Amino acid sequence: MKKIWAVTVLALFLFCLPIRTAAAQETAAYARITQPNVYFYETADENSGLFILPETYFVKVTGETQEYYAAEYLSDTPGRTPLRGYCRKADVELVDYIPETPFLVYDTQVTFRSSSDDLPDEFIVEYKVGAAFYGTFSYGSSTCCFVELDGRFGYVPASSCDPLAYPPNTEHSETTSTDTDPGSPAPQSASALNVVLISALSVAALGAVYFLFRPSKKQPRPLDEDAEDFF
Repeated sequence: MKKIWAVTVLALFLFCLPIRTAAAQETAAYARITQPNVYFYETADENSGLFILPETYFVKVTGETQEYYAAEYLSDTPGRTPLRGYCRKADVELVDYIPETPFLVYDTQVTFRSSSDDLPDEFIVEYKVGAAFYGTFSYGSSTCCFVELDGRFGYVPASSCDPLAYPPNTEHSETTSTDTDPGSPAPQSASALNVVLISALSVAALGAVYFLFRPSKKQPRPLDEDAEDFF
């Protein structure tokens, strides 16, 4: 009876072990702009380029066609209006991590000037306004900036903007050097550790069952006190 009770308790213990499996969480995919003149397109057509993405930054990939990735730019960024469009697959490089700062958040100062020189002194003929910078655009031999101003998107001559001076994104080189560091131990997944733990407990349980049900050794019969002593 004691053996049956012990086995029952042991079975319940193993049954109630929390088995953690790696949850299949959908994570966003990002692609890095690895070269100059990579356009963000309005549609999956090379004639629908909106602006040139800043090199070393990223786009968020949401789908794909044969030659293009469906992408978002400046999504989930406070103070910015996200844009949805496309990037050519050959122009970007998918990464296996989520960058901390995927998009360039940069403001530029746009100077507006009156085209007339005959206005009285009371007229304001020049003023500056801040605009959210998204990228550049080549228009013939000129360069424009694609900006958002008061909720509207449009182009302004690059000559009307302050010179662009934003830092490159260095996350990719830092992440790559960290991943290839030979002194960094490879992290073990939670599911692998659980498998090892459960295997060890199972072996222990089998050992317990063996010791509970192993055949008892026969005790040698005591010599009959009346038996003849042959020695």
